[in-house]
Amino acid sequence: MMATRLNPPPGWPSAPQGWTPPPGWQPDPSWPAPPPGWNLWVEDAAAMDGRVRAARWIIAGGAAAIVGSLLPFLSSPQPALYAVNSTPRESATFFGIVLAAIGVTMLARTAGRKRGWGILALVLAILAVLDQGGFLLAGLVGADETDPFGDTVHVNFSPHVGIFLAILGCVAAGIGAVMSLRRR
Repeated sequence: MMATRLNPPPGWPSAPQGWTPPPGWQPDPSWPAPPPGWNLWVEDAAAMDGRVRAARWIIAGGAAAIVGSLLPFLSSPQPALYAVNSTPRESATFFGIVLAAIGVTMLARTAGRKRGWGILALVLAILAVLDQGGFLLAGLVGADETDPFGDTVHVNFSPHVGIFLAILGCVAAGIGAVMSLRRR
C-alpha cells in the first residue's frame, strides 16, 4: 500500500501530518467543494523519501561488507605456518550480497511487504555483526594450535581494514533496516 496524505482543496483547513479520516467522516458542509478533478489523496513524498533512504542505507551497507571481504581481512604473525581461514571473508560476502539484494528489493517495490523485508534485513544485519565481531574477537584472543613440528603455539590473528569495513557495513544495513521500520 502506497503512503498517501490528505491534499486539502482551497478553502479547507490543513490536516495534521499522518491524519486519516475515521470511518464515516464527512467534510464540514461549510467548506467549499473541491475543484473538479481535485485529488483528495496524494502520494506522501516524505514517507516515500524515507523508504528510499532506508533501502539505500541497506544497499550501501551490504556493498561495504562485500568490498570489505575483498580487502586485507585478517593476518597471522606467522603467515608461513598459519593461513587465515577464509570463512570470515565468505560470511562477509554472503551477508553483504543478501543485505544488498534485500535493499534493492525494497527500493524496487512500491507497495506491499516492505515491513517484512525491513525485519529480515535487521535480523540479518544483527547476525552479520555478531558473526564478523565473533571472528574479530576470536582472532584477537587467539587459540592454542599445534604447529607442523608438533609444538603448541598460541596464535592470534591481526584485524585489517576489511573486517572493520564489513562490520561497519552490516551496522549501516541495520540502521537502514531500523529506518525502514519506523512509522510514517
